[in-house]
Amino acid sequence: MFRTQDSDLIGVPGIFGEGLAHWHSVSRILRTHWYHLTVRVSEQGRSTELTHMIEGEHRLQNMLVTQSDEQELVDVQVMTPAWMNRRVGWDMERVTKVTLGYDSDFEVCLIEVEGGAVYHNSHRPGFQIDSLTDLRPIFLSNMIRSV
Repeated sequence: MFRTQDSDLIGVPGIFGEGLAHWHSVSRILRTHWYHLTVRVSEQGRSTELTHMIEGEHRLQNMLVTQSDEQELVDVQVMTPAWMNRRVGWDMERVTKVTLGYDSDFEVCLIEVEGGAVYHNSHRPGFQIDSLTDLRPIFLSNMIRSV
């Protein structure tokens, strides 16, 4: 999850709209993946793009099912830590598929990216993707309403 510090607040909460606040920065404690979404918002014949940085597959699934003519997802990327992408540091890549499954009693996420790599969030030693059961895709790149 993301967190903020009061000293990073810009202005007064609500000044940019009811329930909204703007921040100079956000931070994270856990070295887990997160999603970077681009959303096109259309209102009264005008459109603009917003960036959403979200935590977790269930939030991603929620963003997908709440799309409408006024708010449509145009890009999904994932930010992965080094332990997950097997590189030197964090990396952001375009997502082509997200699948959830179970390894024993634990939910595991598989993330396929544009370059063909498949990442998982399991920390179990010796984990094998083939051992997952109850696999269900929650995102395919063709689910984006407009590219």
